[in-house]
Amino acid sequence: MDSLLQTRSEKVPLALSTRNGIVVAVKMLSVELESMRGEREFVSEIITLSNLKHENLVTLKGCCVDGANRFLVYNYMENNSLAQILLGGEQNRIKLGWEPRRAISLGVARGLAYLHEEAKPHIVHRDIKASNILLDQNLIPKVSDFGLSRILRDNVTHISTHVAGTLGYLAPEYAISGRLTRKTDVYSFGVLLLEIISGQTVVNYDLEHGERYLVQKAWELYRANSILQLVDPIVGMNYPEEEAVRFIKVGLLCVQETAKLRPEMSRAVRMLTNDIDIEGVQISQPGLVSDLMNIKLGQKTTFPSISSKASSMESSRSPPSSYS
Repeated sequence: MDSLLQTRSEKVPLALSTRNGIVVAVKMLSVELESMRGEREFVSEIITLSNLKHENLVTLKGCCVDGANRFLVYNYMENNSLAQILLGGEQNRIKLGWEPRRAISLGVARGLAYLHEEAKPHIVHRDIKASNILLDQNLIPKVSDFGLSRILRDNVTHISTHVAGTLGYLAPEYAISGRLTRKTDVYSFGVLLLEIISGQTVVNYDLEHGERYLVQKAWELYRANSILQLVDPIVGMNYPEEEAVRFIKVGLLCVQETAKLRPEMSRAVRMLTNDIDIEGVQISQPGLVSDLMNIKLGQKTTFPSISSKASSMESSRSPPSSYS
C-alpha cells in the first residue's frame, strides 16, 4: 500500500481494496517532522470526525502514522466529488437534472446544520467548496476534509483565527479580519448552492467580465428579475421554476455581505424545503468575490470596503486558490 500511496499527490484520496474486499479511500498527509507542520490538520480531522455521525458527513474508518506520513481512511465515494462531476472536465461530468441537484443541495445544508447546531461541541467547517463535497454511488453528498475546522463552544459566538480556505468561497468579514463564525460557513454554502444550480464555477476568467464572477452574476440577474437565466441549461426545460427561484434566492440570502442577515443553516434548510416562505424576503447586496480577489490571506491589515465593485480586481488573473 505504501508504494501506491507515494505515487499520489498529497491530500488526494486513493481507492484501495482491503484484504476482505472492501474498497476504501485513503488520504495521505505529509508532516514536516522538525516543525510538525501539517500535524494539526491531521489531528483536527481525526478528533472532529471521531465524534460525528450524520448521513451527509464522511465517515472516518481509521488512521495510521508512518514516519512523516499520515494516512486517513474513509468510506469509498464512487462518484468522487461535486467539483468533478458538476464542474470538472467533460470526461468526468455527469449530466445532473433538477432532482439530484436539489437532493445534493439539501444534503449539504443538513450536514452543515448538524455541525453548527446539533454536534457537541459545535463545529465550523471553514472550507466548504465543491471539491470537499463527496458523492456516493447514489449521489448522496458527504461533507469532507475537516482539517481546517474549528470548534465553537456553546457560549462562544466567534473566534479570531488566521484566514484559511478558498478564495471565492470566503465570507468577506472573515477574509478581511479573520473573524470566524457559523455565518462564515453559511456564506460558503451560498456560493456552493449557486454553483450547483448554475453548473458554473465561482470564478471563470474565460468568460466576459460581467459573467466572470458567479455571485455577482446571480445578484445582477436577481435585480433584473431574470433569475431563472442562472439555471444550468443541462437541467433542461422540465424543472420546477418556482423551486429553482427559491433555491437561488436562498443562495443569495446566504451570501449577503452583512453576516447577521444570513440565515442560520437550519433555517436555510427550512427555506429550501419551503417550510419557511421567502416570497417577500428582502435580499441585500452580497459580498462579491470580485472585491476580494487581491486580498492577501493570513495578514492582519486594513483593506478597502468590499461593498463596492472594485475595478482594481480586474488585474487579478488567477483562479480561486486554497490557503491555510
